[in-house]
Amino acid sequence: MGRFPSRFLAWFTAPASPRPLGILRIALAALCLVRLIPLRDSVLAIWGPYGFVQWAITRATVPAILPHLGDLAHLLSSFGVAPNETVWLVLGLQVAALVGLLLGWRSRTLAAAAFALDVLFLGAGGGLVYGMDVFVHIGLFYLVLMPCGDAFSLDVRAGRRQPSPSVAAGVTRRMLQIQLALVYVSSGFEKAAGPTWWNGDAIWRSTMLPVFRQLDLSFLAAVPAVPIVSGWLVLLTEVGYGLAIWSRRTRGAWLAATLGMHLFIGAFLGMWLFASVMILLNLGAFGPEVLADLADLADARRPRALAAAQRRRSVPAPVLGLPAA
Repeated sequence: MGRFPSRFLAWFTAPASPRPLGILRIALAALCLVRLIPLRDSVLAIWGPYGFVQWAITRATVPAILPHLGDLAHLLSSFGVAPNETVWLVLGLQVAALVGLLLGWRSRTLAAAAFALDVLFLGAGGGLVYGMDVFVHIGLFYLVLMPCGDAFSLDVRAGRRQPSPSVAAGVTRRMLQIQLALVYVSSGFEKAAGPTWWNGDAIWRSTMLPVFRQLDLSFLAAVPAVPIVSGWLVLLTEVGYGLAIWSRRTRGAWLAATLGMHLFIGAFLGMWLFASVMILLNLGAFGPEVLADLADLADARRPRALAAAQRRRSVPAPVLGLPAA
């Protein structure tokens, strides 16, 4: 135990490649842009002053220390900018910041801008905000901290950043790994505290509710073991994530199970944006380790495969049609 702090510090601060962070930056910025496409005809209904949830209500739900779209609209009204125009102005700035982030131009500055503008949309969205929005916001926060412009970016091509391993790349990705582990474990224990994930009711209800229903799975009523076991697998995946994701022996299987769980959410509940952001965060956090584990496994098996092939070549083949001597 006396050596644990030093070993943890060495693990936590080990330099790492910025390439996974560059991929995460591109994927997350693209996802943020894609999620705006289905909302293009509902912008004012979602974030406008008299939308589904009015600013007078959403402002009261936001901590006073945080800015709100209504505050910005009030400030710009003195310059003749209408509240609806403020919404479109902020959305245009958000799109510009995301495009620049996607290309890797002044990556950290634009990540901070995208994060700050997203604060305004989260506050004005009120009760329409759900898990996807929260995890996108978390992802943007990490891009502010990460040297995400050190790979696959215009910053590198311009010579402003160098695509070399750094302590910052390692530390910030470790932070993301730890947060994901805490998220899944806490979510798993919260689910396990009630009966619905043990008796299959959570799986049954989520796939049968009209708002989520994508396929006709009513046949599950005749085979209750399927939703029951599915609920158990979700609990095992989430609770076990906190331990299994750190071991080389189980990391690949647990990451695959976690990605499969989110693909299930996308395919059977229609929550593809939520599934996509969780898949991106998981791959960005643990994908490099899983790829390294697979490469090490292939290297370990190669000498044995070569030795087995050599032994097969050294045994004389029997003459066709005659028994071997």
